[in-house]
Amino acid sequence: MVLKKIIAMLFILGLSFSAYAENENGSEVNDTNTATDENKTVATKARIMYVRDDGDYYLRTNPNKGSALKGSVKAGDPVKVLDEKNGFYFIEDLKGRQKWIAATDVQDHPSFKIMVSDLKKANEELKEKLANIDSEQARELKELKQKFSVVASELQEAQKTLAAQKEKLEKVTAENGELSNMIENSEQEKQIRWAKIGALLVCSGALAGIILVYLPRPHRRRKDIW
Repeated sequence: MVLKKIIAMLFILGLSFSAYAENENGSEVNDTNTATDENKTVATKARIMYVRDDGDYYLRTNPNKGSALKGSVKAGDPVKVLDEKNGFYFIEDLKGRQKWIAATDVQDHPSFKIMVSDLKKANEELKEKLANIDSEQARELKELKQKFSVVASELQEAQKTLAAQKEKLEKVTAENGELSNMIENSEQEKQIRWAKIGALLVCSGALAGIILVYLPRPHRRRKDIW
């Protein structure tokens, strides 16, 4: 019996705990959904709109046409919409003022003023990029000119060296020609000298032969004289 009572009590406690857990989960889900809805409401209200381009528009203290005017906003200025009531928007302008403005005085799409400003900004950025490109090209061109100047200087030095070597070669060639002429002249002189010597020897031999022919010969003694 005691065991049955204990089991029954545990069963009742289990059911109670399950019910409590379901209530807590439901409460959390409801809180989450409520927070999400509130965030959606805030996100829906806090949006950017733009003052119409056709003029400046007045701000009011309350969301009705009979309320007091409190300043104005310029055509094309962006405003932050915080709330909406009775055909009016509760906005915050560029100066931080939070006032009401008629819903017909603002529009969802950017004004021509904003578009022109954005186009000018984009144009300035493109000009800056173009200037950077031009400066980069100028730097590369300057480096190429410097390299070209170095190469031209080296080429000029090589041409000077080549001209000097060519001059030396011509000088050596001329000297070789002179030496060849001298050697050739020396050989010719030798040949002439030997020819002269040979002719002199021939003449000397012929002269000696003639002289020997005409010299008186000695007479032999006769044996009968004795």
